[in-house]
Amino acid sequence: MKYRLEETVPHCLECGNPLPYGRKDRKFCCPACKNRNHNREARRWRFRYSTVIGILEKNHEILRHLIQVGIRSIAKEELAQLGYRLEFVTSSGREGCRTVCRCFDIVFFDMGSRISGIAMEDLPWARDEAAGA
Repeated sequence: MKYRLEETVPHCLECGNPLPYGRKDRKFCCPACKNRNHNREARRWRFRYSTVIGILEKNHEILRHLIQVGIRSIAKEELAQLGYRLEFVTSSGREGCRTVCRCFDIVFFDMGSRISGIAMEDLPWARDEAAGA
């Protein structure tokens, strides 16, 4: 019985054409395919980035409004009804037994079914800007 080794010819990730001879790790058949692929991926990344930034800006606006009207604690269900997306924060971490979350310069505590302690964080660079204005 004879075994035949079939060589698989690599194909361009962009157009699907067989790759010409060259480096073994080559992915594209020509510079134009490489550029088209890069530009498509860059557009996809910019779209994701702008979507997330838009959500974070809306979350910040909602929290800032709550601070302005004097609300420092609110049920997550009510917050979600205002349009706040609970899964988007700029940072979170543990401080003692509490989870501290931030949305840019606003800090709050995640208490399970509520968030509390909503306040503007005192940032040194923000004080410098306010003093210069």
